[in-house]
Amino acid sequence: MKWSNVKLIFSREMRDQMRDRRTLFTVAVLPIILYPLMGMAMLQVSQFMREHPTDIWIVGAENLPESPALVVNGKVNANFANAKDQKLMHLIASQEDDREFKSLIEKFKQDPDAHGSHLIDQLLEEQMASRNVDLAVVIPSNIDSPRMIDAESGTAAQPKIYIFHNSSKDKSKIAALRFSDVIAAWQRTFVGAVLHENNVPQMLIRGVAVTNSDVADKAGVSAAMWSKILPFIVMIWSLTGAFYPAIDLCAGEKERGTFETLLSSPAKRSEIAIGKLMTVISFSMATALLNLMSMAFTGLFVYSRLTGGMEGLAMGPPPITAILWLVIALIPISALFSAVALAAAAFARSSKEGQYYLVPLMMISMPLMMIPMLPAAKLDLGTSLIPVSGLMLLLRGLIEGQYEQSLQFFAPVCGVTLLCCWLSIRWVIHQFNSETVLFPASERFGIGAWVKQIASQRSDLPSVGSALLCCIMILVLSFFVSFSLGGVPDSFLSFSKMTITQLLITVLVPALFMALMLSNNPRKSLRLNTCSVPIACAAVIMAICFHPLFMAFREFVMIVYPMTADMSGFETAFENILAGAPGIWAILLVMAILPAIIEELAFRGFILSGLESLKNKWQAIAIASLFFGLSHSIIQQSIITGVVGVILGIVAVQTRSIIPCILFHATHNSLTVLLSQTQSHHVDGSPFLSRILHSPESVGYEYSIVATVVMGTLAISLLVWFIKFPAVETAKKSEGHHAPPDLETLGHKTAKA
Repeated sequence: MKWSNVKLIFSREMRDQMRDRRTLFTVAVLPIILYPLMGMAMLQVSQFMREHPTDIWIVGAENLPESPALVVNGKVNANFANAKDQKLMHLIASQEDDREFKSLIEKFKQDPDAHGSHLIDQLLEEQMASRNVDLAVVIPSNIDSPRMIDAESGTAAQPKIYIFHNSSKDKSKIAALRFSDVIAAWQRTFVGAVLHENNVPQMLIRGVAVTNSDVADKAGVSAAMWSKILPFIVMIWSLTGAFYPAIDLCAGEKERGTFETLLSSPAKRSEIAIGKLMTVISFSMATALLNLMSMAFTGLFVYSRLTGGMEGLAMGPPPITAILWLVIALIPISALFSAVALAAAAFARSSKEGQYYLVPLMMISMPLMMIPMLPAAKLDLGTSLIPVSGLMLLLRGLIEGQYEQSLQFFAPVCGVTLLCCWLSIRWVIHQFNSETVLFPASERFGIGAWVKQIASQRSDLPSVGSALLCCIMILVLSFFVSFSLGGVPDSFLSFSKMTITQLLITVLVPALFMALMLSNNPRKSLRLNTCSVPIACAAVIMAICFHPLFMAFREFVMIVYPMTADMSGFETAFENILAGAPGIWAILLVMAILPAIIEELAFRGFILSGLESLKNKWQAIAIASLFFGLSHSIIQQSIITGVVGVILGIVAVQTRSIIPCILFHATHNSLTVLLSQTQSHHVDGSPFLSRILHSPESVGYEYSIVATVVMGTLAISLLVWFIKFPAVETAKKSEGHHAPPDLETLGHKTAKA
């Protein structure tokens, strides 16, 4: 790769983008004006929330006690509200015609289940709307004396005050909040007066005095708030700033007719891709930085006024260290989003079509950006391995000053982020080296036309589109069928029916239907080919030897992503269900053999056969394994089955048959079931099992370290043998095929001599 060519392409693309008004507006103008306008809007809203007057309708004010007085001279008592709130609460006294309405309310409150109660609520809403009030306060009975305890009966009458508001109106909710504070302060004073008149010490009622204090300083509170906002802003704008230049650099050049000229230049495709990628990264970083600076400016000059008028909201300007950490993290995240955007934009034939690709990228990226904003989200080993989310949680900890905790997971976060960047850059280079991607067919895409094309272009093996369609059908059917089958089964029979039904409907039926309808040779598309006995035996032995490694990997996954309390309870209930099975053969049939046959027919049969049309077996294996993992609803199980799917995919591709895959899958599932059902008398009575199994803390059994290492080494050796064995045969056939032409050529040369 010549960096002089990369620099030349980068300079050319930067000049072209600087002339594009749409790009300049998105990158430079929009960030400068967006956040000040948002700050002014929030300031106006806060003034409305705090300063807008509200009308409160008091029904039965004559029933209030004279001391402590709630209403003084038609206003709220200044002892229970500050001067600002007192001025904003306009009290409207009840009229003569309110008595009938008051008695109706009292009757309803005494008997809430009375017939026609919904009519009373409707009447109340109509009365409030006709009087144009935001809140209604009803005092149905007399509260004229603090001496509330009857000397003869020893009981106390409890007065009632009803507050009615309309939650569908903002002004009504504001009025309810204001008046609730007033009522709470008045109630404390009233209770104190009642206790004093009845010679009851207030300490007897209060019990334990609880003091709630906030030990966080203002800088810490401000940093905590900015740590949730700033990383999200940087992420979303780096993605947005990368996508529009990427569309113009690919689809825009195709429309202008300059893309073919650039590709015919002496520069390599990889050099063109890197030059364009550097341009997109520059605009992505510029967009995010300008948004960050604009938001910091707004926080300094606008939000300071906002917090000055709103109690309890301590939000100052962002810390300087936060800006530093965000700028450092912006480099890899801009590279990631720019590479993904440029690779996706390479598919587009026009700028309009390219904009449609922004929606899927947003749908994939937004959940990853929203996870760190959840209240329970924290940085641990599990979240540090999630792309984008781990980086945002790391930034959140660094902005809040939690350096010790953040540095513990600095390495995994950086490793995952750099790996994603490398893979995305490789994807960009691959896209620019593919003629079918850069110059696709000119027909417009449509779901109907796509389905007709798949059905019309039938061959012995399914196409990539057929395989992906089958994957989508399996995932969609699994989602809906899992909800339609009901809750947790209560017996082994119901569990068996549920499992078999779900496997048949969601996995087997789509695969068989599409193999019959979308391929000329269903047997070949499902890989129903025979295999030799040694290969079948090798698959079984490899499954046995891989099982300790998979169990160790399962323990690692459970440590990284521990089971929740609900899932632990489900495991206990599941063990009780298995205890009711008629025998171990029934458990193996339902949980090991049937899933192995059905899932292999679908994923290593039809789906992998179609994905092999990509002409890259490793891509086909990876995609099939990904969907195989996603078909399992539990995230821990999805990770484990995804890794197992890679091994099964290698076996299927190398042997051209799913029979070894079924044997491997069934053996793996059977060993997992048998290990979970192993008891102490089984191990103690077998010298072989006592050497390879042990029981940590007398809870279940697991493989010993020696057994895991020895069997794992043998498993990896068998896997390498599976990978190389067909290649050796192909090489021999290739040598035998080319030998005669070489001899013939040699004969011609001898004759000429």
